[in-house]
Amino acid sequence: MSFDGCSSQKVPDSGRNRAWLGRTSHHGYPTLELMTLVETGTRALLGAVFGPTAEGETSYASRLLHLLRPDMLVLWDKGFDGNDFLASVTATRAQFLGRLRSNRRTPVLTRLADGSYLSVIAAEKVRVIDANITVTCADGTVFTGSYRLVTTLTDAGRYPAAVLVGLYHQRWEHESAYYALRHTIMNGRV
Repeated sequence: MSFDGCSSQKVPDSGRNRAWLGRTSHHGYPTLELMTLVETGTRALLGAVFGPTAEGETSYASRLLHLLRPDMLVLWDKGFDGNDFLASVTATRAQFLGRLRSNRRTPVLTRLADGSYLSVIAAEKVRVIDANITVTCADGTVFTGSYRLVTTLTDAGRYPAAVLVGLYHQRWEHESAYYALRHTIMNGRV
């Protein structure tokens, strides 16, 4: 499963939409924030909420927490890095694997054999994985970056860091679901 927001959804330029959504996009249309919970393998949509972009991703995602179950692993990007959100997801008993902001510092409680370490965030026991990720695009362009991942899957023997780093890549399936919504289903129309 994954959480992700899309704040580039343009809606018709009407007085009602401008009053509700506030500012307009650089194209002159009001935009709304769409937050969804998607099953990354099939891209099945489990839930969605939307509204003004000013409210923020974690606020909208919090409205979908009732859909989480203890047998789920939820992925998210660094926009969800917040103590309150992390604690709220943990309270559902779902597991998570998310990205932390690069400037987030977490205490190293126990260093593990795979290079990850146990830590605590907002009184929640977590595991932190620092990873260098390289992506090669179809045209040969290469991008590299450092990612700091956090997870409730604290058993490094059962969930090796390298496997979790590879699994985090599945979060991008959510982007594919949004691509279909914006460009395929709607054919670029507002």
